[in-house]
Amino acid sequence: MEHTEIKLVVTDLDDTLLSPEKEISPEAVSLIRQLDEDGIRFTFITGRPAYAIERFAGKVKITAPIVSCNGAVIFEPDTGRVLHDIPMQIEALEPVLNRAVEKGLTALVYAGDTEYALSETEWTRVRKSAGRELPITSFDWILKSGRPVYKVNIMADGKAEAFESLTGEICELRDRYCIALYGNSGCEIVDRNVNKKEGLLRLCEVCGIDIKNVLAVGDNANDQEMLQAAGIGAVVANGTYETKEYADYICEASYTSGVVEAIHKFADRRQS
Repeated sequence: MEHTEIKLVVTDLDDTLLSPEKEISPEAVSLIRQLDEDGIRFTFITGRPAYAIERFAGKVKITAPIVSCNGAVIFEPDTGRVLHDIPMQIEALEPVLNRAVEKGLTALVYAGDTEYALSETEWTRVRKSAGRELPITSFDWILKSGRPVYKVNIMADGKAEAFESLTGEICELRDRYCIALYGNSGCEIVDRNVNKKEGLLRLCEVCGIDIKNVLAVGDNANDQEMLQAAGIGAVVANGTYETKEYADYICEASYTSGVVEAIHKFADRRQS
């Protein structure tokens, strides 16, 4: 692996920068601040929508636009201004989403700036009890609202067998959508032209940085193309076996500590 000068660090959130408790370690916060002092930009590239990123963006020094919804939306962290977006047509998803609801799975649709659930499930009840706003509405209402849709999630939430019974039908839609399957636990669906690699390429254009000068860190299926395209792609130790096949570097440490390890190794100018 050739050493390259890193000018931008991008990292996934869940199961990468975030601990299992959804926290960012003080060491990571300090190291990310040091990146800014050294003239290296930092941001998130995540499947989460904007509202689910805010509290983490407030904890670290974000110095580049954030890539959300697996690349469907790029926005400025300070103002929320959308710099680039690719909405999706969801009509072809209606049959599989209806069946997901019938089987008691959690189906989420991120439209406009709001995430909607298509039915009440144990997952939505837990979120509601924790104070999270999650409106429940119908597929037809979302269509008629005219709101741009950026991402659809189907989550097993303990109903692995029910989700597995839908995977064949979900995979048949790959010619129309970009689909990231997470084993028997669920999937994320975005427009066919959306993935984290394309989001990273657009981010690099906005920042005026060559993708060869990017350190990208991830852990799962939706990170694979991004890891392969970046100058250096690193996977935390808890990442999936399949995703590690796309990495230039596999961290010895997991979660937040793995991100810290990758930054020290490839982007810490003071250490080098």
